[in-house]
Amino acid sequence: MKAVVLAGGKGEGLYPVTQGVQKEAVEVCGKPIVMYSVSGLYDAGIREFIVVINERDDIINAIRESNVEADFEFVRQRQGGITGAINTGLDYVDDEYILVFGDIIAENSFYTSLLNAHQGGEPTFALVPVSRGLNTYGLAKVEGGKFVGLTERESTLALGGAYILRKEKFDDFSLYLRRAVGNYFVWSGLWFDIGYPEDLLRSIRGLLSDAKTTISRRAKVASTAIIDKGVFIDDGAVIDEYAVIRGPAYIGKNSYVGNFSLVRNFSCVERNSSIGAYVEISNSSIQEGVEIGSKSYINHSIIGKKARIGASVVTASYPATLIRGEENKLGALIAPLARVEHGKVLPPNSIISERES
Repeated sequence: MKAVVLAGGKGEGLYPVTQGVQKEAVEVCGKPIVMYSVSGLYDAGIREFIVVINERDDIINAIRESNVEADFEFVRQRQGGITGAINTGLDYVDDEYILVFGDIIAENSFYTSLLNAHQGGEPTFALVPVSRGLNTYGLAKVEGGKFVGLTERESTLALGGAYILRKEKFDDFSLYLRRAVGNYFVWSGLWFDIGYPEDLLRSIRGLLSDAKTTISRRAKVASTAIIDKGVFIDDGAVIDEYAVIRGPAYIGKNSYVGNFSLVRNFSCVERNSSIGAYVEISNSSIQEGVEIGSKSYINHSIIGKKARIGASVVTASYPATLIRGEENKLGALIAPLARVEHGKVLPPNSIISERES
């Protein structure tokens, strides 16, 4: 069975972090978002992938860099919207296929459970319980042990972004879902639909919640540094004198954490990033290649790829307005390649686009 992976969305809910960067290529704990779907499907036995992308090459590069030994065919979306993306992928499948949204982060067994639930003939739908932002999900209606379409009320089961379907082109995929009938399973494990900033930050919390301390032999940790429980330090990372990494936390490949800095509480510093001296980072995602100047405080924020943050920058995070979040905290959302001047204090829900500072 082939998998059709949709990875060409606009990523508007994560703006400006997705400004010039494909959403599914944004990194979470050392992996592009799309690789969580690909890895899960691969673990479930899938070896043929049709990956539907837009005009960008981010996803091609991300998957090729992963070195997964499978057959990938990358196809450019020819029509707009989800329906257009699916119909583009259908030209490359035979009969039954797995349809997966590439912005889902879930445990690998999520996809194994989907295959196990499939009985052939009828389609199979993955459903997940949700409690926040119900109006942002497709809510499922179930009756008599069957999925019987979508509803706008009285349901806390959402479509999980993974389906097994028979090959048929759609006039309107949303309309199809409203009327579809098929088998389903309810997944209660780790699952995140990365639609909004709070989803990305919550996914870090979920992925790192049970992490064990792991320090690569290829990392360099100063003898005076303090590494707490639940910390993952990847290949080539450097933790300098008197730095503290208080888990759960992830320090990516070839990243640098400077003297006396503190990285704590469900933070991810992705590969090739540089954290200056006396910096504190909490509950944040620092994307690939970011530089943060000394004495900065980054809290509940997402710093886009290759952004440059000056010295003594502070991100405030309370109170903030969230769509799906449980905490009313959100700091700054900073675009890739953006520059933030020294000494800036950014209020909650700050949006810094590429040319702002």
